[in-house]
Amino acid sequence: MTSDYAKKLKDPRWQKKRLEILNRDEWNCQICHDSESTLVVHHRRYLHGVEPWDYPDSYLVTLCEDCHEAERTERPDAESDLIAMLRLNFFTSDIASLTNGFHQLELLHTAEVVASVYEWALSSPEIQGELTLRYFNKIKEDVDAEKTTDRS
Repeated sequence: MTSDYAKKLKDPRWQKKRLEILNRDEWNCQICHDSESTLVVHHRRYLHGVEPWDYPDSYLVTLCEDCHEAERTERPDAESDLIAMLRLNFFTSDIASLTNGFHQLELLHTAEVVASVYEWALSSPEIQGELTLRYFNKIKEDVDAEKTTDRS
């Protein structure tokens, strides 16, 4: 980190923006959900000529120090692998369609989606009954399949 950039991170405008992002993310790492370790606000992508406090909120995310380090060190390799896979398996028009789809999609955190589904499922006796019935039917199918295999 350059000394100029380090000075910018002490600027009151960055400190204000940083607190806004930490509050938005409820003071939790958005990868591992750690709230006990030191947290940093990570720039998902750097924009040339844009001050740290002028980034759109969507470019900023709260991470613990361990996850932040992993993002900084492992991301370049992961991105290279993804680009290689895209070049190998997709044409330019396919990649453009994927890009447009991602631009239109509001990405939700997986843990929040899963928690919402569980909450919804557990709040309804009908859904609980259906899930229980499916579970026991699956167990019965597995037992029947084992019996058939044993006879062979």
